[in-house]
Amino acid sequence: MKSAFMFSGQGSQYLGMCKEFYDNYDVVKDIFAKAEEITSYPIRKILFESEELLNNTEYTQVAMFVMYQSILKVLELSNINANFSMGLSLGEYGAYLHNKVFDFETGLKVVKVRSKLMAEAQINNPGRMCAIIGMDVKKLEEIIEPYKNVVIANYNSPNQFVISGSQEEIEELKNLATNSGAKRAIMLETSGAFHSPLMFSAEEGFSKFLTNIEIQEPKHELYVNLTGKKYESSIKEVMSKQISNSVRFYQMVEEMIDSGVELFIEIGPKQTLSSLVKKINSEIVVCNVEDMKSLQKTISVWEDIYGK
Repeated sequence: MKSAFMFSGQGSQYLGMCKEFYDNYDVVKDIFAKAEEITSYPIRKILFESEELLNNTEYTQVAMFVMYQSILKVLELSNINANFSMGLSLGEYGAYLHNKVFDFETGLKVVKVRSKLMAEAQINNPGRMCAIIGMDVKKLEEIIEPYKNVVIANYNSPNQFVISGSQEEIEELKNLATNSGAKRAIMLETSGAFHSPLMFSAEEGFSKFLTNIEIQEPKHELYVNLTGKKYESSIKEVMSKQISNSVRFYQMVEEMIDSGVELFIEIGPKQTLSSLVKKINSEIVVCNVEDMKSLQKTISVWEDIYGK
C-alpha cells in the first residue's frame, strides 16, 4: 500500500497546536529554539500564548512551518514515512520540506519572506474569501465570470470551492451563489484574498527573492497546487505562481489515488484535509497527526498495515 503525507494550510491553526509534541520531544524543543534564532520571532509565544500573533499572516506561516518540521521529526522517530506528499496552499511548504527541496533553515527564511510579501499585498489590495458548498463548478464559474477580481481560489472537492477577490464583489457573490442553488456560502476568517490576482505583487516579489535561493529538485513524489498533478519542472516558478493561482486540492488527491495511494496522513490541525479526502473517496484510509492521541492512533494504523 502506498502512503502520502498531506500538510494542512493557513486558516486551520489554533492556539496551543504542537504543544504536546514540544512538551514530550527534545527534538521539537530544538526545532523551536532554532526557529526563534533564525527568524527572531517568539515562536513559543505565537503558537502557545497569543491568538492575535498566531492569526497574523506574517507570523502564522512561519509558525505552521515550524509545526510541519516538528511533526515530520516525530513521525521519523516513529518510523513512519511516505513516498508521496502534497499540501494545501501554505501546506505545500511542508511537502517541499519532506521532499528536501530545501533544509529547515532555508525553508524558514523562504516562508518568512513569503508571509511578509503576502501580508503587504493584503494591505495594499484588501479582499475576502468565501466557501461555496454544494454547487456545480461550471455553474460557479458561470456566475463569477463577470467579476474581474474574483476567481476560484480552492478546488477542495467536486462540490466545495473557495472564491477569492475584492471584498465588495465577494460579498455580492455570496448572496448570488446562495440564490443560484449553492447549499451554503460562508465568509472565511482569512486576512486577505489569497490565491487571486490581488496577490500578484507578492508573487512578483517572491519570484525575485527566489532567484538567489538554492532550491533542489524533489526527492519523492511531489504533487503541486498549481497544476493539481505530479510536479514536473521549474520548482521556483511553481513556488512563486502558487501565491496568486488556484489550489487544486481534489485534483491532487484524485491523481494520487490513481497512482496507487491508499493511505493519507494529514500533518497539521483540525483534520480539515482528512474530511475532504473522505468526501472525494470514502474507501481511502485517512489518519491525522496533530497531538499525542492522534499520533498514537496513526502509529496503530501504520503498524496494522505495514507491521512494526
